[in-house]
Amino acid sequence: MLFLDHMHLYFRGEKAESGALLLVTLALLLAGLALAFWVRQPFTRGLGAVLLAAALIGGVVGATVYLRTDRQVAELTSLYESDRGEFTRVEGGRMDTVVASFRLYRIMYTVAGVIALILVSLTKHPGLHGLAVGLFLFAAMGFTIDHYAEKRARWYAGKVHAQAGPQ
Repeated sequence: MLFLDHMHLYFRGEKAESGALLLVTLALLLAGLALAFWVRQPFTRGLGAVLLAAALIGGVVGATVYLRTDRQVAELTSLYESDRGEFTRVEGGRMDTVVASFRLYRIMYTVAGVIALILVSLTKHPGLHGLAVGLFLFAAMGFTIDHYAEKRARWYAGKVHAQAGPQ
């Protein structure tokens, strides 16, 4: 398999994942609106608030990745074909940053889970319990999505750094 095939495979995965994230975001948005504004119980308001926040985050991330991918692939393909050394420097650096960012995301999801445990353990307020359940869902979805995204990013980063020679 040639390097450009690896690159296209990576970005197809990115685009597919971001498209799926947008569908999940729509479900989160609808559920959050229904729970917060239709059911309107303290527990569901807390849960709905987190689902709406997760929908906002997922929508921004999903749309950004989905909309930029085709242009990014075209630009990277052109750079690769014109100057492989510069491609490796630019894309290798970008991917090193992407891979390193997953550590921060894991910390963020862990903090959300710890806050959820504290809310459930130390409070009796149904709204805070709903918030805790939402935080658990947010953390679980984040860990799951990023597990696959990080695995794919590490694979591609390795291919970028390894392709410095002729293909």
